[in-house]
Amino acid sequence: MKGRPVDLDLRTLATFVKVSELRSFGRAAQALGITQSGVSNAIKRLEAQLGTALLLRTTRSVSLTVDGEAFFHRCRQVLADLADARQVLTGARTQPTGILRVSLPVSFGRLKIVPLLGAFQARYPRVELAVGITDRFVDLVGEGVDVAIRFGALEDSSLIARPLLKARRRIVAAPAYLARHGRPAVPADLERHNCLPLTYHETGRRRRWTLGPAAGQATFTPRGSMAFNDGQALYTAVKAGFGVGQMHGYFVDEDIAAGSLVALLDAFEPEPDGVSIVYPQSRHLSPKVRVFVDFVLGAFKRSSSAPAALRAG
Repeated sequence: MKGRPVDLDLRTLATFVKVSELRSFGRAAQALGITQSGVSNAIKRLEAQLGTALLLRTTRSVSLTVDGEAFFHRCRQVLADLADARQVLTGARTQPTGILRVSLPVSFGRLKIVPLLGAFQARYPRVELAVGITDRFVDLVGEGVDVAIRFGALEDSSLIARPLLKARRRIVAAPAYLARHGRPAVPADLERHNCLPLTYHETGRRRRWTLGPAAGQATFTPRGSMAFNDGQALYTAVKAGFGVGQMHGYFVDEDIAAGSLVALLDAFEPEPDGVSIVYPQSRHLSPKVRVFVDFVLGAFKRSSSAPAALRAG
């Protein structure tokens, strides 16, 4: 895609984006209300203008080339920016519209964000949510994502971060497990317990447990009879009494309060992890991004100020 600048038609770009999203010329034509030959001709003109293939076509499927993948994310972002600019100029900020692309970490997203989405859409019915659930690092700008939830310090200066909460990391076990094996009093006691690790999806490597100032900021490699690459599965195993686990408080706080899990070694608890809702600086005026961020922040503020018994319910 090198050479002199090319003037591109927005309607053609929208056609390319729709084909890329649906992976089908026929479905794209139906969604856009035009003929399939019209879609095909638009893509051919676009590829000729750019001097590169964007789509790989077979009798059964359509896929993106490497150039097509990069071009698709940029085009989708350009079209989203134009739609947002139109809303701002026409005074439609009170009724945000369009697709909002949200990236969520697996466990936190499922437990804490997804349950909020129904209330959000009831308030903003013209916003369509496209939610991606993944623990991999997502390049918001490069992948055309509007909003994400991130743990830890923000290193990307192109993003704006709004703090949601501090997530404690707690070592816990079920009462039945402790009745059989005893309760660890100091970190060294963990060596004789069945400590169930959480593993990284990409490598299968065990995640080390972090211990706090009382332990000299030490780490511990858990070793046990089971290992899991999913936080919900680890939580289920620990609650069933299979072993000891270290998990974020949003998994276990209510169980600790109810007595179905027991907190261990609280004196050695590490500093909590910051959790933030983040979005690209280029999206800060987007009505749909603004209302989603404000909605999530408000929900967490209400949750943190509610009495413990109410939060548990």
